[in-house]
Amino acid sequence: MKKFLSAILICSMILILVVGCGKNDSPEIALSEMKTALTERNFEKLSERIDLEKFFAQTYDDVTVELVKNCAEYGKKYPEDPYFQHDAEFLQKYNTDYRELHLNFLRGVKEAYFAKIPEPEIPEKNPHAYIANEFEKILQSSTATIQETKIADNHATMTVEMQGDNSIRGGFIGKLIFKLDFEKDDKGSWKLVKIENLDELTPTLVDKAEQVWITFF
Repeated sequence: MKKFLSAILICSMILILVVGCGKNDSPEIALSEMKTALTERNFEKLSERIDLEKFFAQTYDDVTVELVKNCAEYGKKYPEDPYFQHDAEFLQKYNTDYRELHLNFLRGVKEAYFAKIPEPEIPEKNPHAYIANEFEKILQSSTATIQETKIADNHATMTVEMQGDNSIRGGFIGKLIFKLDFEKDDKGSWKLVKIENLDELTPTLVDKAEQVWITFF
């Protein structure tokens, strides 16, 4: 369903917005290099800091857990959205059945972004390229500030505040707080692996996805 996919896309894209190995490496350096790689649309450089395939799959599964757990609440809040007018068992089955379809769509967006495919005049002509270019506009309409980083051995949790600017897209983003999990590999390089606080973020992200759904679908 497009609305559910919108929630996954928003969650995934906004997370990516906020992100020299060796003994002097750090989660902060990893974050900085990810920002540079995204700005330059350098997939090889970005891949040194995050496995996007695993990250998208992890995010999808984690958001599914939150949607299923709170489906009754969302059903009352969004009575016009047929997706939430079902029970938890239905939502779990639906998201499982369409998991690969949704993840494949995200792969298409990723490929369009790094291939620098121009934005289509009509979104339906190339939805992957359209969303990829929207992602770049969101990138330009927001800033991220590290609030805190806690490191324990080979694991780190970084708290990052994402703030939109005064533009329309910036207003849509608003302010979001992410807790990002990093892990150090056997070469001493820090890599982003998941969003830790999706339970806190999902209600806000669903609200934003509903805005997209109501406006465009």
